[in-house]
Amino acid sequence: MVSWEKVCSPKEEGGLGIKDSQSWNIAAIGKLVWWIYYSPNRLWVKWVNQIYLKGADWQEYQPSGNMSWGWKSICRVKDRLASGYQNGQWLIDNKGYTMCSGYELVRHSFQSVQWHQYVWNGWCLPRHQFIGWLIAREDLQLKVKLFALGIAAHEDCLLCGSAPETHVHLFQECTYGRRVFSEIGKMCSLSVPTSNHLHWAGNGHGSQLKKGILLCIVMATYYHIWMQRNKARVEGCILRPELISNQIRREVKAGLQHVFYQR
Repeated sequence: MVSWEKVCSPKEEGGLGIKDSQSWNIAAIGKLVWWIYYSPNRLWVKWVNQIYLKGADWQEYQPSGNMSWGWKSICRVKDRLASGYQNGQWLIDNKGYTMCSGYELVRHSFQSVQWHQYVWNGWCLPRHQFIGWLIAREDLQLKVKLFALGIAAHEDCLLCGSAPETHVHLFQECTYGRRVFSEIGKMCSLSVPTSNHLHWAGNGHGSQLKKGILLCIVMATYYHIWMQRNKARVEGCILRPELISNQIRREVKAGLQHVFYQR
């Protein structure tokens, strides 16, 4: 499983680019904090000054215990955004406070990742992209993880049974996975490496069209290896690699036709 904080981080940081509703709500309330600083002529701000602030310094102000829940929430947001202010000036954006800049301050940040440009390339099918995202994050529920949790009886690979089922093994070292990539290489008349498939597909192949097609093929291959792993777990059988390569060819062809039709 992927934590909600990681899911709500930008794609450049390994997330899905979904807005964190709680942080976005804080950023929206931050607009009211900004109005109290810089919009004294607003009717609502005049009312706040008359009822609550009564001439007090807004930056140092703290509400008393008998005040309304809504006003206390605004004051809590003011404290949450305090690091973005200095002498009433918003430090993050010279133009002043915006919800986007407030959101960037309160959300949880992660280190940038290099693989996002390959996973979210705009050519692949969404289901391939999602599984590729989990693979790049190494967050699939593989046997090593399940065995450590006491769920699985063993940690051996379900496709070859020769080593513990990790992300590196399943998509780079497993004999079944290598046979699938070998069939893909024959289909493309290319020598496919045994590791770093996404980096290989996204670099050094000339035109953007060829890179896009190769990324589609690699992502589809990842997806189908994962599906065969699940098929082995549920049904106890898997398809031959040459049949998988035919499925990949059909799916990539249909996906690219859809992309070109939309353009």
